[in-house]
Amino acid sequence: MEKKIIKLSDSQKDALKEIGNICAGNAATALSQLLNKKIEIEVPQVFFIPVEEVSSVIGGDRLVVGLVVKILGDFPSVILLIFPHQDALNLASLLTGKEPSNRAVITEMERSALKEIGIIIANAYLQALIVFIRWGLVPTVPEVIEDMAEAMIDYILIELSNVSPFALLIKSEFRERTTKITGHFFLIPNPKGLELFLEAIRDF
Repeated sequence: MEKKIIKLSDSQKDALKEIGNICAGNAATALSQLLNKKIEIEVPQVFFIPVEEVSSVIGGDRLVVGLVVKILGDFPSVILLIFPHQDALNLASLLTGKEPSNRAVITEMERSALKEIGIIIANAYLQALIVFIRWGLVPTVPEVIEDMAEAMIDYILIELSNVSPFALLIKSEFRERTTKITGHFFLIPNPKGLELFLEAIRDF
């Protein structure tokens, strides 16, 4: 079977890189203020992938924690923030001030911390997208899900209707003085939204 791809122009590729840079800057500033700690974020990869490949990118049968944010407004879509399970616990500990645990199930305190952090990250990344697409984007409160990566993505795609065949992936590396956390940010628009997004970044 022929692999599905999106062919991007050089200007569209440049736009995706710039989106990644703005996302990193916005989120690092917002998290540093929230946590009262210096947070650095690098975005080594920004690209489109077929939605059926999302689960393999984030670990397949590995246990992960996902924050699901539905986007309302002019650009209906869904944001997924996916972290390896231990990385999610480490991220929550930055806000709670407690030592990271290695429990198999996150606590309510950790879940609450992840929701708060998820809102901050989602808003920061959305502000970067708004610079390019110039539409009103309204995020909902994140839903926190723990599961194997493949099962989580299958559940999310079943819950959603009319999604595009591609997701925008912004791989992000969060660094604090003693902690390194890897996360994956996915934006999954509806088919019309994907078309409009690609058009918006065409003339960057």
